[in-house]
Amino acid sequence: MDEEKITPEVLYGSSASAPATPLPIEETPEIPMDTVPPPAPMPSVSRGPGLSIFIALVLIGAGVFYFVSKRPVQTGGKNTANSVTPAPVKATPTPADPFASWKPATIAGISYKVPPDVVVPSCDVSGCVSQGTNLPGGTRLTVSPKTVTQPLSSFRGALITDVTGTAFTSRDATISGHTAIEFSGSFSGSTTGGYGFSEMHGFMIEVTPTVTLEINHFTPRGAVADFAKDDALFTQIISTLNFSSSSARPLTPERSDGERATGTQ
Repeated sequence: MDEEKITPEVLYGSSASAPATPLPIEETPEIPMDTVPPPAPMPSVSRGPGLSIFIALVLIGAGVFYFVSKRPVQTGGKNTANSVTPAPVKATPTPADPFASWKPATIAGISYKVPPDVVVPSCDVSGCVSQGTNLPGGTRLTVSPKTVTQPLSSFRGALITDVTGTAFTSRDATISGHTAIEFSGSFSGSTTGGYGFSEMHGFMIEVTPTVTLEINHFTPRGAVADFAKDDALFTQIISTLNFSSSSARPLTPERSDGERATGTQ
C-alpha cells in the first residue's frame, strides 16, 4: 500500500478563494536636498566704538559714586565719614519776668508785688491788722491775713457778705495751688475796717489751715474811679503772690468762723 502523503490540503482542506492579489508597495518619494529652505539668519547687532564708550562711561560713573559715598573724606588731617549735618536746634529763650520792675511787698510772711507807680501798701488802721494803698484808677487795695478755726475749704460754696450782711457774688477758686473763694459786688456796703464802698472785687485764700489771706480792691463810697482799669491791675497783683514762706501768720486776734466767713476789711 502506497504511503499517503500528508499535505496542507489534507489537513486543512483546499482554499476555495482565489489567491489574493499582492498589494503594490508604494515607495517614499525622494525630496531633493537642495529644495529645503535655509534657516532665517540671526539679526546682526552692531557693537561699534560708540556703544562701547557709552558702557564704559556708565561703569566708570557708578564706580566713582560708590567710591565717594563710602570712602572717608580727608578734613584737616582727620578721617571723617560723610554724614548729613543736622540743623542746629534753636534754644528756647527764657521769657523775661513781666514783673521784674515791680516793687516787692510783704505781710505776715506772705510776699507780693505792686507796680512801680503804686506806693507799697502800709498799715491803714490802728494795730495794723491790714495794709492798704491806692491804685492808679482811684480804687483802694487792701491786704489782711486772718486767723480761722476751720480751713477755708470747709466754706466751699459759702456766700461772702460785707459787714452789714449784704451778699457778694461768690465762687470757688484756686490761687497758686491754694484753696480760695472769689467774691465781687456793686452795691453800697461797708468793710470791717470801716471803709464804705460802692464796688468791690477780692479773694479769700487759704494760706494754712489756720490762716486765710483776704485781698481786695474797692471803689470808696462817693469816689469816682476807673474800676475796670484797676481790676486788670489787681489780677496781675494776685498773680505775684508767693506763699512759699512757712512763717505765714495772722495779724488779727482769733475770730469765730462766722465772723471770718462773712466779713471783709
